Amino acid sequence: MNTRYLLFPFAVATLLMLTGCGAAVVGGAAYGGYKGATDKRSIGTMVDDSVISTTVKSKMIADEFIKARHIDVDVLNGVVYLIGVVDSSFQRRMAADIARGVEGVRRVENQLVIGETSAGKLFDDTFLTSKIKTELLKTPDIRSTNIDVDTNNNVVTLTGIVKSQMEKDKILNIVRRVSGDRKIVDNLTLGN
Repeated sequence: MNTRYLLFPFAVATLLMLTGCGAAVVGGAAYGGYKGATDKRSIGTMVDDSVISTTVKSKMIADEFIKARHIDVDVLNGVVYLIGVVDSSFQRRMAADIARGVEGVRRVENQLVIGETSAGKLFDDTFLTSKIKTELLKTPDIRSTNIDVDTNNNVVTLTGIVKSQMEKDKILNIVRRVSGDRKIVDNLTLGN
């Protein structure tokens, strides 16, 4: 039997783990429980944010003009962050309009970039995201499960709640060191 066929499942599993999908495949429930235990939002707020996120994503997927596969929707305390790449300013505007129309949304931060995404760019972005997440996980005093790292066309976006300005500064320094001269969008907010 050809060695390539034996290595293919290993390569796929490794790629899933590097992209962060491994936690969802292997231990998503444990991760979710841990994140809930470290997230300083109330349970009600976390549920509300989750419902808003799911509703926004569902409406975008159902919309014939939005290419939702390259849009990440993060919600913190009713503020919707739209992160990713779309083909046109029309799609960018439509995505924000859809998010604004969802009940419970306090504000929309439309950080969508107009451009194209190739397989090579997706791989590079995924690799950079996994490097950043690994460095955050290795660093003491950082609640890395509360930080969402997205990379789209070499733009790194950080979204989440941190406990102090010192933690935020530490996170930003790590991301700058790992990402080099890439643009960093800071959506980190101070919580309790």
